[in-house]
Amino acid sequence: MGTSSQTTLTNRVWLVVLVAIVICAAALAGIYSRPMGFLATFWPANSILAGLLVRARQSNRLLVLAGALIGYEATGFIAGDPFWLGLQMTAANMIGAVTFAFVFCSLETRDRDLTRVRAVLSFIGSAIIAAVVAGVAGGPAWASMGDGNYFDGWRTWFSSELMNYLVLLPGILALPWPLPRPRFTSWNALLRHPVVPPTIALLASVGFGILVANPVAIVFPVAALIWCALVVPLPLTCLLVLLYSGATMFAVKLGGYGLGATGLSEELIAVVHLGVAMIALGPVLVASATADRRRQFAEVERAATYDSLTDALNRGAFLSRAENVLAGLRDARQPVSVILFDVDHFKQVNDAFGHAAGDLALISLSAVVRASIRNGDMFGRLGGEEFALLLPGAGAPEALAVANRLRRQVERLRTALPSGDVLEMTISVGVATSPTAQTAMSEMLSFADQTMYEAKHAGRNRVEFVEMPA
Repeated sequence: MGTSSQTTLTNRVWLVVLVAIVICAAALAGIYSRPMGFLATFWPANSILAGLLVRARQSNRLLVLAGALIGYEATGFIAGDPFWLGLQMTAANMIGAVTFAFVFCSLETRDRDLTRVRAVLSFIGSAIIAAVVAGVAGGPAWASMGDGNYFDGWRTWFSSELMNYLVLLPGILALPWPLPRPRFTSWNALLRHPVVPPTIALLASVGFGILVANPVAIVFPVAALIWCALVVPLPLTCLLVLLYSGATMFAVKLGGYGLGATGLSEELIAVVHLGVAMIALGPVLVASATADRRRQFAEVERAATYDSLTDALNRGAFLSRAENVLAGLRDARQPVSVILFDVDHFKQVNDAFGHAAGDLALISLSAVVRASIRNGDMFGRLGGEEFALLLPGAGAPEALAVANRLRRQVERLRTALPSGDVLEMTISVGVATSPTAQTAMSEMLSFADQTMYEAKHAGRNRVEFVEMPA
């Protein structure tokens, strides 16, 4: 067996083992969350399995299921469940999770991170269907554990599964992977972060609700949850919803909210499950709609700022941003350079190969430009085949080096066309430098334009340069 095959096999084994450990740990946590004589108040294992199935590659889903089966059975062995009862409950748990993953992946082929409202609605529908199916599969197991009938078992299982799906799964689906590295600057900056006030409000309202010791206090954190949904990123909102739901259900187990551990019943727990699920759903919907609106605004802003073909700044955005950069350089009396260039005989390219070929040429040219410029340089398309670069802090030597490097790379560029032809092109470049940035942007562009036409008149595919007086 080759090294590659051994590595693949090892990775698969580790995936099964890791899933088994995670599911077993989550199931044990669920077991210890339940009031004496009842099903688990909080059962994260099924939601974690459903999330893993959605986020895993299709080729790994059977491995995830194998690991989950081992994890559930290990939990039953540790808890001392009879073999056949444990097998029934494992089947019900896995059937619900598989149902959710199948339905959700069928309904929503994109945006599985819940950043669009449509995806959240698909998620809710999938959670309801999965909870119904899990209740059908788990009802007999519940009925065999006590004196209740099948319908009581279905109702209890359905409400518990639905609450866990709605509470846990948004955090699993919305969490970015790999996790971004936290940016910690200072405690003062952290305390001033907009995430902190709503988070503190949520923690305070949950604690106050538990102290009030009244069932109505379960809804006290709603306002804080909505505040979090409006200002906190979606993944963190989902985690805060999970914090609220977990604290609430554990408080119910311990007799909080005036319910009393001795006065609990399966019907009451089912109602509390559904109530917490409905409360948790609101902030997730609000956070998803807020994320969707922010993305739409960013897309509109980008469309108004960048050229759709070349992804360079459009003329208006380039001139506006260049003026702002130039003002800062002027105050610091730092040098600045402007490079203006266009494609030689570009009209002949369109006439010979068509406008689609011309578009491909400009796309290839833009990729070369972005690879040639420095960090902090500004790239814009002023119109047609004419482009501009702003080089903050660059004097004559640096600007000429960039311009000549760009000219040579474009000269070597070969663009393959759908027709099978290979397109070659050159550019004529004009460079204007101001040693202390005291010249207006319009004047620098004018001088760069003049030198660019001097390059064309001198034979094209060359760089011409002018330095503005200090």
